[in-house]
Amino acid sequence: MRKMKKNNSILKEIDLRDLDSKTDRLDYYDGDIAIIDNISDLTNVAPFYAKMNFIVLCVKGKIQFNINDLPLMLREGEVLLSAPNVILDNYLISVDFACKILCLSDDIIQALLGDHIDTWNLSVYNRRTYVVQLPEEDREQFVYYYELIKFKMEHQDRDYRTMVMQSIIKAMLYDVCSMLEKPDDIAPTCASHGKSLFNQFLKKLSNNKIKRQPVEQYASEMNITPKYLSMLCIKYSGKPASDWIAQYTKEDIRYHLCHTDLSVKEISNKLGFTNISFFGSYVRHHFGMSPTKLRNSVVK
Repeated sequence: MRKMKKNNSILKEIDLRDLDSKTDRLDYYDGDIAIIDNISDLTNVAPFYAKMNFIVLCVKGKIQFNINDLPLMLREGEVLLSAPNVILDNYLISVDFACKILCLSDDIIQALLGDHIDTWNLSVYNRRTYVVQLPEEDREQFVYYYELIKFKMEHQDRDYRTMVMQSIIKAMLYDVCSMLEKPDDIAPTCASHGKSLFNQFLKKLSNNKIKRQPVEQYASEMNITPKYLSMLCIKYSGKPASDWIAQYTKEDIRYHLCHTDLSVKEISNKLGFTNISFFGSYVRHHFGMSPTKLRNSVVK
């Protein structure tokens, strides 16, 4: 394993909308989909905050890195699925490492998966990151997908290139979803309206700058009652809306304390807490330590 050189500059934020202007390593980009054929040639990778969905297929070797300050190892034949708003840092790669990366907007995932978007949301948004071990018989299939994608990338002057590329990725996403865990209590005949509302809540929660808001506020924005929203969350994920809100709020707190130079008071205000005292109590309750100790627990 070799360690990639760490850039000690401020944590970079990368959004799909401006990814095209920030890297010259893109093999394909159409505003909703970005494809990077490999990153094994990178020698200086800064820690970054990924604000888009992405899929990484390890086709050879292995890579180890931290994602939201937790260590993760991706080996040959494994696929990493990630929701937006995660921090990646501290990379170690094997000399033979090779991978394929797809970056996807929320809109394109919704458009491609349609009524099956709940499988993606429940598996990926719940865990933030999800690693799938491809069965031996499926590895060759996914190599074929990427060889086809690569061929299409090399012939981008052809008509309907965007539609064709999206069709290939749609087929691949369906195959990925078929391997994700599905809650046993969700019957195939469940009303799609309830699923749609639950997915809408997850997307709204993920995109809100101030996530710590009452369940009543989210329900009001969705034109449903708080009781109904919590019922939907329990039905489709096994936990109430308040737990989802706390989960996403904790991720924002960890990010701002450990990866920005904002003061504790500035972070408290930015995340919508009424005062710094309540913010401190919230952090101690959920992390078991004060904001300052949490900040100092991560070596920048």
